[in-house]
Parts: sequence; C-alpha cells; structure tokens
Amino acid sequence: MQNDILFDNIYIGHSVAEAEALQKETFDVKKRVESAQEEKEKPKEPEKPKSPMDLKFTDDPVFYMKEKFDLFMAIAKRDPMQAIQFVPEVAGAIGVLVLTVLALLFGVIGAGSSAAPSKEQVKAKTQELKEKATEVKDKASEQVSSSAETVQDESRKRTTRSSAQ
Repeated sequence: MQNDILFDNIYIGHSVAEAEALQKETFDVKKRVESAQEEKEKPKEPEKPKSPMDLKFTDDPVFYMKEKFDLFMAIAKRDPMQAIQFVPEVAGAIGVLVLTVLALLFGVIGAGSSAAPSKEQVKAKTQELKEKATEVKDKASEQVSSSAETVQDESRKRTTRSSAQ
C-alpha cells in the first residue's frame, strides 16, 4: 500500500439502499469536513499589483521588467523625455544596451584593422630587450662588487682603529 491511501466506510452486502444510507451517514459528512479543511490549508495566491508603480522586483522580476518596459514604451510614444523622467531605470537599461552594442561593434572593427607584428618587428624587439637585460645585469654586478669593496674597506678601518688602541 502507498502513503495517503486510506480505506474506510466499507460496506459488504447486497442492498443498494443500505449502502447509500451508510454513505450519507459517514462518507458525505466526512467529505464536507475534509473539503473545508483542504480549502482552508490551500495556499493563497498573492494579489497582483493593480498598477506598474505597485510592482516590486523581488516579487516577480520578469513580470516587473515587462510591465516597466510596456509603461516606458507607452509614455515614450507620446513624449520621450517624459518617459525618461518617469521610468529612468528602463531608459538607463536601454542606454547601457546601446552602448554595449556600439562597443562590441567598434571592438570588432578595431580588432580587424590592427594586424599582428611582422617577424622583423618581433626580432628587433627581442634584440632590444636582450640588450637591456644585459645592461641591467652589468649594472647589478657592478653595484654588488662596489658594495663588497665598501664593506671590506669599512672592516679594515675598524680593525686598524681597534688595534691602534
């Protein structure tokens, strides 16, 4: 047997009149009570806002956006400036969308016009970087050797002073 399946009010016999009497005494009374209980426990449908100004984004985001866009378009047909002032979030979203499309178009067009560097340019840049790296390495080694000499000179001065006393 499965859950939520119950058997009760079973009549075993040959008389239809007695079966109907048992139904009226037990099943019909119980059915009305159970129906009333189910109706009371049934979740209530939230009320839909009557105007677009009563909408909340968190209640139904898709419906919210559709209603705001429809309101914007209805006002914009009469006066675009009033639509922008009355529903600025839709105007801003449309502006961002237009700017994104333009940026993508200019990005594609700009990427097509700039070509990759030639082999000669790459070789010249590589050679230039190698020369700079060599210069830096030479300067670093000079600094290390001069620092080492300075430390040795300082240690000689200290030892001669202390031995003189």
